[in-house]
Amino acid sequence: MLATLQEATGGTSWDIRSLIGYPGYLALFIFLVLGWLAIIVVPFGKILKRTGHAALWSVFFIIPFLNLVALWILAFKRWPTESKPNLYP
Repeated sequence: MLATLQEATGGTSWDIRSLIGYPGYLALFIFLVLGWLAIIVVPFGKILKRTGHAALWSVFFIIPFLNLVALWILAFKRWPTESKPNLYP
């Protein structure tokens, strides 16, 4: 298998730096991913806290396919705010 990999890469050995090119790009990539995670997780956490759910549910929204399952579960389950008495009739 190693021989096939070396042939596919032009006879050079393969390592992650060959995909990134410059080490600064790895730091940029990590920064962008963490920023994207913050943009997704923080607002969903705030929304879920307002609806009476645990903010930890927002972690499910960053995992593909699991985000759809979590969305359907949250859409059709009884919300904690629905069980509280209505203060304004």
